[in-house]
Amino acid sequence: MTDTYDVIRSVLTTTFRIPDDEISPGRTLEQLELDSLALAEFALILQERLEVRVDEEHATRATTLAQVTEHLDTLRAQSVTTP
Repeated sequence: MTDTYDVIRSVLTTTFRIPDDEISPGRTLEQLELDSLALAEFALILQERLEVRVDEEHATRATTLAQVTEHLDTLRAQSVTTP
């Protein structure tokens, strides 16, 4: 996985106190027991750390960590190529 995934993993373990062994790319945000308030906080923290905005449809309870990572990697790549 990418450095984006490492940031996501770090946020989940430090901010949301999710044990590292429960985090894997195929896990959904629901499986990690993030409710709607936690999802909003998760998206905000990722926005601050990665300097890209997570679209709501890409951070639902059914979204996997791999999907969130892919979406953020795409946004980060676009922000580098866009002046």
